[in-house]
Amino acid sequence: MAKRFMQSLAALILILTVAFLGLGLTPGSAEAAKGKFYVIGTGPAGPKTATLQALETIEKMDAIVAPARHAKLFAKYIGKTPVVADPWRNIWDYKGKPYSKLSKEELAAYKVERFKSRDRTVAMIKELMAKGKNVGLLDFGNPCLFGPSHWFVEHFKKDEIVIIPGMGCDSAAMAALGASTIPAHGTRFVVQTAPFFLMDRAASPGMGFNPDSPEAQQVLADLARHEHTLILYMALKDPIKLFKTLGRHWAKDMPAACVFWAGYPDKQQVVRGTVGDLGPKLASMPEHMMGLLFVGRFLEGKPYEAAMYRHQGGKK
Repeated sequence: MAKRFMQSLAALILILTVAFLGLGLTPGSAEAAKGKFYVIGTGPAGPKTATLQALETIEKMDAIVAPARHAKLFAKYIGKTPVVADPWRNIWDYKGKPYSKLSKEELAAYKVERFKSRDRTVAMIKELMAKGKNVGLLDFGNPCLFGPSHWFVEHFKKDEIVIIPGMGCDSAAMAALGASTIPAHGTRFVVQTAPFFLMDRAASPGMGFNPDSPEAQQVLADLARHEHTLILYMALKDPIKLFKTLGRHWAKDMPAACVFWAGYPDKQQVVRGTVGDLGPKLASMPEHMMGLLFVGRFLEGKPYEAAMYRHQGGKK
């Protein structure tokens, strides 16, 4: 009986070996065990705001794709794993120059080069995966909310990708504000966007916006008719212009706040004001990138309790 079993097992091994060889593969080869592309949400401020799942995933990777800042923050978890590329090199700049400061000729060249750079990085990741390597791209915050990693993700098959969720800067900023964005008074919804998505940007390249277009004015008017919480990303390029625009439709006394460096214990700062006066305050601040804007009545009183009384049909 044992002899027959061993003969059958030997025959099965022979069949599998022939099958692998027929495909140009060998059992245990890299091609037989293709790697995956992991997009790892690391939170807004380093390991302390990353999840255990994110940290454990980083430790298991065979190669890391990350900018120098990320590599430094997560050096303990990356260990000796090679950092093979900076995913944002040539994506937000051209020859070391920010895209917002490029000449007309440089801007044209940049628009071509950023796609070429992306394609080179994708090709490199796919080559590593074909060798059986798991590649992890470190993305700040929540990879699926203003996560630039999708610049790469969309060029892989669904079964080749694993996205590890991360806490967004909005979560850290809301904690800093210490108020409920919803439920809050009569708030119907929360809007998370950026000025150049919310308003027409056809006449404003880059991160600019054109608030004077009929389309932009209609969107703003429609939005302002309903009580809501507005969260604006990448909104500090021209805060005076932004709040002047919002002031056309939102009450001047509408509470507003900006949380700078959300989640960073040594840098986090909250600046409060109203639609009528926050613009100049923010314009005077030295930081014009790492800030998240909030507008809404949730910033005043006891917003959660007010909502509970409202929904129960009574008043305090």
